[in-house]
Formats: sequence, C-alpha cells, structure tokens
Amino acid sequence: MTHPTPANPRTSPFLQPWVANLVGRPLQPPPVAAVICRRQGWGTLQKGRSIADNHPALCLNGETFSTGFGTHADSEIVVRLAAPGRTFRARAGINDSPLTHIAPVNRIVFSVEVAGREVWTSPPLGVLDAAAVADVPLAGATEFVLRTREINGNLNYAHANWCAPAVVMADGREAALGTPGRGGLLADPPISFRCGDETAPALLARSRRQHEIVSATADATRHRGTFLDATTGLELVLELTEFHDFPAVDWVWKIRNTGTAEAPLLEGIMGLELAWPAIDQARLRYAVGSPCRLDDFLLKEEPLTETPFRLAGGGGRSSEVHLPFFNVMLDGEGLITAVGWSGQWAADFRLEGDCLRLTAGQEQTRLRLHAGEAIRTPSHLALHWQGRPEDGHNLLRQLILKHYTHRPDGQTVPAPITCGTWGGMRTAAHLERIQAIREHRLDYDYYWIDAGWYGPADSYSPDEHKGDWAKHVGNWQVNPKAHPHGLRLVSDAARQAGMKFLLWFEPERAIQGTPLTVEHPEWFLAAGPRAPGVNVLFNLGLPEAREWLTDFISGLITEHGVDCYRQDFNMAPLPYWRQADAPDRQGISEIRHIEGLYAFWDGLLQRHPGLLIDNCASGGRRLDLETTRRSIPLWRSDVQCMPDSTPMAGQVQTAGLAHWIPCSTGGTNVRPGDTYNFRSAMCTGVVFHIFPYEYVPIRPDYPWDWHRKMTADLRRATPCFLGDLHLLTPLTTSPRDWLAYQLHRPDLNEGLLLAFRREESPFSAAEFALQGLDPDTRYAVEDADTGPVGERTGRELMAAGLPVAIPHPRDCRLVFYRAVPAP
Repeated sequence: MTHPTPANPRTSPFLQPWVANLVGRPLQPPPVAAVICRRQGWGTLQKGRSIADNHPALCLNGETFSTGFGTHADSEIVVRLAAPGRTFRARAGINDSPLTHIAPVNRIVFSVEVAGREVWTSPPLGVLDAAAVADVPLAGATEFVLRTREINGNLNYAHANWCAPAVVMADGREAALGTPGRGGLLADPPISFRCGDETAPALLARSRRQHEIVSATADATRHRGTFLDATTGLELVLELTEFHDFPAVDWVWKIRNTGTAEAPLLEGIMGLELAWPAIDQARLRYAVGSPCRLDDFLLKEEPLTETPFRLAGGGGRSSEVHLPFFNVMLDGEGLITAVGWSGQWAADFRLEGDCLRLTAGQEQTRLRLHAGEAIRTPSHLALHWQGRPEDGHNLLRQLILKHYTHRPDGQTVPAPITCGTWGGMRTAAHLERIQAIREHRLDYDYYWIDAGWYGPADSYSPDEHKGDWAKHVGNWQVNPKAHPHGLRLVSDAARQAGMKFLLWFEPERAIQGTPLTVEHPEWFLAAGPRAPGVNVLFNLGLPEAREWLTDFISGLITEHGVDCYRQDFNMAPLPYWRQADAPDRQGISEIRHIEGLYAFWDGLLQRHPGLLIDNCASGGRRLDLETTRRSIPLWRSDVQCMPDSTPMAGQVQTAGLAHWIPCSTGGTNVRPGDTYNFRSAMCTGVVFHIFPYEYVPIRPDYPWDWHRKMTADLRRATPCFLGDLHLLTPLTTSPRDWLAYQLHRPDLNEGLLLAFRREESPFSAAEFALQGLDPDTRYAVEDADTGPVGERTGRELMAAGLPVAIPHPRDCRLVFYRAVPAP
C-alpha cells in the first residue's frame, strides 16, 4: 500500500536539530530558539490563527494572513533567538471578526521591548483601523518582548494579532514567526541517570564522542554514537534510526563498563528524556492495557501540569496496566512516544517552567556494572505529527505497519483467521473438526491448539476452567492419553485441509516439581519458598538456560510441524526479578531476562524462516515496540475466556488498540450465527471458534453458510483494517451508546464503516460524516448484508454523512464503499 509522505526528518524543524546534535551532523541552529507566552488575558497563544475558535483566520481590516500570533490583551510574548538579531517586522492590530466589531473603539496598544526598553509603540487601535507596521531594530539582541495592552478597562473580545511577523538575523538570515507548530525538541542526549554524584548531562559533556553511519537506505539511516568517559570507564552507545519517510526516530542505549574494576553506582537509568520548549495546555492520550476487563485498551486523556503524571507497566509485563504508547497533544500538533520493553517500564510527563518534559525507561535501576559488563535500555520511538490527533495516530499506524510489523515471509502483513481449539481435546476429535472444516469449505489460515496438550496421562483437562492442565506447565511431553501418537497427525491433517498449524507453549513459567525444575533448579527463580506446585520463573537471563530452551523449543517446532509458535506467560515476573537482585544490582535480573527473551525469539525466527510468533501473556499483557517487531497478538485479551463476556469488549479492543498497534486478533467466544458477536471481534483477523471442546459436538444444524459469509466479509475488510482509522463516535464501555468507526485506504480510495447499536441503546438510526474521501469522486456504497445502497459523492458522504439504520438493539451494520471509475 502507499504510505503518507510526511516531512522528512532531515528538514523537519522539529526533529532536525535534535537528531543532528545526537549524531554529530553539522547543522546551523534555527534562528528562533523559543517563543514563550509569559501572560495572556484569556485563552492560549495561537500560531497561524486567531484566538477565537469560531473565527480562526488571522485578519486585520479585511486582510488575512497565514502566519502570526493570535493573542488576547493584556499579553506578553517573549521571543528568544539562537543568534544576534538585526530587525523585527510585523503588522499589528485587532482581529477582524464579528466578535470584535461589537466594540469598534480604539482600545489596544501594541509595543515591542528590547533589553528592557520599549523601542516601538503603536497608537491605540480599533478593529476598523489599518494595521500598525512594526519595523524594529534589534541591535544584536537575542531576546525581545511583544506586548499588548487594553486601555479602556474592558477585556471582552480584546483579540490582538501580530501578523506576518519575521526576524532578520545579524548574519542576514530571515525567519518567519507564528507558523503553526511550537519548535523542536531541545537538542540534549535523550537519557537521564545518576552516576555516583553526577548527572547524565555532566558525564556525557566530558565524554569523548564518536559517530558512524551503520547503514543508509531511502527510508532510514541508522546511526551509532559513542560516548566514552575516561573517568568512570563507562561507554554509552546510542543506536539511533532516523526515518526519512516519517517524521520519526527510534533509539536504544547500550551501557558498558570498559574498566577493570566495578563502575560507580548507576541509578534511575531512563533511556527517554525529552524536553519540548514553550508548551502550554498539553493533554496526554494513552490507553488501558489488558488487565482482563471490559475496558481493555480503552483510550484515556489527562491534562499535563506541573504535577508529574506517571504511567507504568504492571507486575513486569509491559501492557498489563497501561499500553506503553503515548500521544502528547497540543492544538495542531503533537508527539507520540513509545517504549520497547517487555518488562516493567515507567513514564513521567510534566510541565517544568517553559518546557514539557517526558521521561521513560525501566522503572527501577540501581546497579554497578562489573568490569567488562554491558546492559541495554528499553528502546524508544518519537514521532512528531501535525493536524488532528487522529492524524498522528494514523501516521503511527503506517509507521508501525511499514517498519515494525513482523512479516513472516518478509512481505505479507500477518492478518490470520484462525480456528481456536482446546489442546486437551483428543486427537480423534481434532481430526473430526479438521474434516468438517474441509468438507464445509471454511476459510481458515491456522488450526490452533491451545493449552492442555502436554503432561502425564492423568492430567486430562476438558477445558481451561477444569482439570489439571495448569499444574503441569513446564512438562512439555505430549499427553499420551489425549494424543497417543503425538501432534504430527493433527498438524499434517491441518495442512492437507489448507491450513497451517499453531501450537501453545508457556516456556517462561513452570510448576515446581515438573521434571526440568528438578533437573535444573538453578535455571529458575522463585519469589518465595520452592514448595511443590508453586510458579517458578525460567531465567532467560542465563545464557546456558536460554540456549537449551532455544534448542528444545526449536526441536518441538520441527517435531510437531508448528507454523505459528504461540507463547503465553501467565505470571507476573517482577517479584521474582527483584528478589533475585542484590541491593547494588537492582534491575539487573529484569534486564538480563528481557534481553534473553528477545534473543530467544530472534533465535527461533532465524532457525525457522516463515515462523509466526503469537504473543500472548494472559491475553495482551506484553504489547510494546519490541514484541511488535517479532510477533503479533492473536489473543489480545483474556476477557473472551469468560463464558459471560460481552461482545462490547471486542469492540473496545479493536477500536482502542488499533490507535497504536494495527495488527491484532481476538476471540468470538463461540456464538454460532451471532453476527453482532463476530463483527465485534473483527480486526486484521479473528479467532473463530468452531466446536473447540470435546463436549461441544459438531452439530449437523450448524449455520455453515453464515460462517462462510462472515469469513468472506472479513477477507474483504482486511485490507481496510490496514488503512486510516477514524472514530465516528466516542469510544465508551456504556451499553447505551453506539460505537462507529471508519477504516479508509487513501491509496485504494475505498474503505468501510462498522456501526454497533449496543444492548441498551434507545437510538435506532444515525448519520456518520466520513473522513478522508475525495470530495469530487463518486463512491459506490454497499451494505454487507442487504447489498448495494447507491452512489454518493465524497462531498456528500463527508458533509451530510452516511445514514445508518439499526432498528433493533444489539445489532450492527458493516458498510463498504469504493470509488467508482470515472466514465
């Protein structure tokens, strides 16, 4: 698909100085360092528009301007320059709108102050007066102040404009002021910590520095910057990717002790430390993680103030409490950041003077590195967007799809439709279901065997809620009662029916007393006494243990014919890591385990080209940048494990998670013939159960035609799920609300609308204004259930909207649209 063409980071005023400073690229700093609104009579300083939301054009006496400051008297705007200035020029006056014409008297005085002295003043101006022309010598000053003052004692609608403002520098360069946007990140290395009594900036400032380009393509340049401090022997290596097709960078820090003795104590290592100047009225959008609730992945917002606002993982899994993706939103632009760390992360957001500060990284580090020892930090992403918040999210979606999403064949985005079944079900029952799939021409990509396929013969479990399957995690021998001839019979039958084979594992958790915990107790961490039956944590931080596990799981993948390796993780590892750490080595067990996890997955992917990894951790509790690089969440929430779960949960999961991670699937919770339930779970794929347990026999009256239609609709919809997402209603968990969202492919000029009337909604019809269409193109609209609706122009669909009628509660509509070729 075609991707958007955002500003190139090499020329972006937002990221250019920051990246250039980090990688040592020569760069002349931008003339304007910061614009700070020190005070204002009402509202927030605007750039490129007036202070009035309902009359946004910058207008003076009938003339409009594309650049300038829209403020409200009395106001004080400080302009700081990066070098000496020669001249400031602007046109000043009262914004021309119906609001200001209510009182057209002379009322506002404009002035410019340099070095504490007023050097230019306008006469009192009214809305009917011609603009005052400011042409002010700066005489080498690097700071000046723009003031407005209301002289009649009435501040109502004192809307004051500085239009077409510009600075001529002493070296002849000219810079426009008041363009939309607030300037770039401050060019400091994005890391914070304490090393003994020193801070990171002090240590890095005295370090010997080197830079090299690791690789360069049309899409991205990979840099490596090295900071070596001779005093402590610490070497910090910044590995940074500068994207050229998106206004984004990502990076990771690696820290090594090059000395022959222990390094000084390192505390509070945060691999993301960013400062954004002159920020006000910022809001933070973030998302709930997957704590197995109705609101899994629900979007949240929080105003940012001087009081720090903290988000964090939970129990050592990256998305158990919150998703590690964040959108700092301002009027007209914003910054999306993300953390790549599958353990316990934390992120803080706060206003500090004239700057918004963002800090993120591993939640707890206090450690000394041994001689020659090295660690890595979490990876981080920063993406700058302009426009509306949804524009930022759609830019992120396309960035994730192009540069982060793992594609087993190197090309195809994984969007599977899978048939989920319980692993404890006997081989014969699996073969019966595969035969039914084949006979009835059901369109599945993978046949899925979940937990319960392993353990001794007496551990047979009819489903996940009954039996002993959980007591034998760690014993990866095929259960001889359920599968006396192994699993190869099932995987071969699945392939003969046109499907690949998915198998569940949970290698990081074991039950104390299972064979490996007895044979190699040193490979496991405990959070308390190692009593039989308690959970212990396989220590992926031990190279010997990780290498054994890679060989072992790789062998099982080959033996059982596994095409998709499903890794679950049903425990909170944080207390195990922290108990294992000495007081001066806090955080090291977590670091080694997470490093080991990535090495383990990378090893499997290298040994088995084309392997798909399904990332599960009690549902979607391990979703972050690094797992996205290697896997896809095929079971994004355990809410669907509950027999009484509501389809509304799937709706929230799809619409919420898709703001950050485009590819995921969820379960339909075994409701044959229930279209509302199926479409509630639709995303880039779906887990479509069909008789998943032995006690649910294959029914001769099963609605096979309905089943085929649902999968056919999803196949048609899948390309749209890779496009732009537009919420057309608020995303809530209320059963009285509708939920509607649009997915649009600008490159294909087609898309879909999904609308749900929930159980208690009293409303039977609505109209939804679609987004992103070509106004002059005609679109053929088709209801997936009733057929063609007719043709509408893009202008009609975006202005009048698409009418949708849902006469009965707990029902939905899936509507497709596509551009009609011009005659």
